[in-house]
Amino acid sequence: MGKKRPPLSQIHKNMSFDISSDEEQVKEQGKVYSEGSFVDLPISMVTLDENIRDIYADDSLEELGDSILEHGQIQPIVVYPRDGRYIVKVGHRRYKACLLRDIPTIKCIIQDDFEDEKQRIITQALENEQRLNLSPRERERYIARLVELGLSQVEISRVLHKTKGWVSEALTSHKLVSKNKELFNGLSEEPSTRDAWKASTLSDEQLKSAVSEAKKGGGTRDAFKKAVSKRYTENADRKNKANSSETTLKCSLIVNNDKKSVTFNGNGLFEPDLAKDIFNVVKKFYSKKGYEVVS
Repeated sequence: MGKKRPPLSQIHKNMSFDISSDEEQVKEQGKVYSEGSFVDLPISMVTLDENIRDIYADDSLEELGDSILEHGQIQPIVVYPRDGRYIVKVGHRRYKACLLRDIPTIKCIIQDDFEDEKQRIITQALENEQRLNLSPRERERYIARLVELGLSQVEISRVLHKTKGWVSEALTSHKLVSKNKELFNGLSEEPSTRDAWKASTLSDEQLKSAVSEAKKGGGTRDAFKKAVSKRYTENADRKNKANSSETTLKCSLIVNNDKKSVTFNGNGLFEPDLAKDIFNVVKKFYSKKGYEVVS
């Protein structure tokens, strides 16, 4: 059996939470903190704005909330003031975990608002990328949004410390999944960005066939990867085979020494320009010997 968690009231007592009364919260609302201030705010004064990820779908919030209850909030969240309240800038999961576990106050660092939406998305992207808790679709959506806001793939790769290829794959995957929402919604798990990118190279018929095969395998990420990889490899092998096919070039040269004539036939050459070049070389060679060269 796991260690039994002490009652919430005892945990709150041990952590010395400052459970503010309504009157104290009203007084708190009148305070103006300068940028960089480190404060404990009543959680009722803190709220969420737009975020690049669906934090409500994060199953680990309960574990995070339990950890904060037992060990305290080790890392403060970052907020900015707006209309007497404070908006979460960085630390959305910590805020939601505290809210979920009814923790009355939350440690905050006061900062200014984002300069623009690009800064907001980049800041939240960096935070989530460092924690590795973004889903493939969430990551692809915020990258596509940065492109809409005017950033190039090179700029995005630079600010996120990723390769341009990583950004390109994410954008291609986003386009494919957005175009085939109903098809992908039939899967039980989200495909990875790399597998969705591979799927983008398939024909529409191959894509439908791959998804159908994946569904028969449970619709999991692995089942989709296997179905797509099979068709991706088949296409690559077919292309390599076509590129490596041997080609025989045939031409004929009839030299009549008695009549001092040469007949060149390049109809067996697949490339007309190549046949013309060869004829010119033959003509120059035999013309110097006094032969008449015809084709």
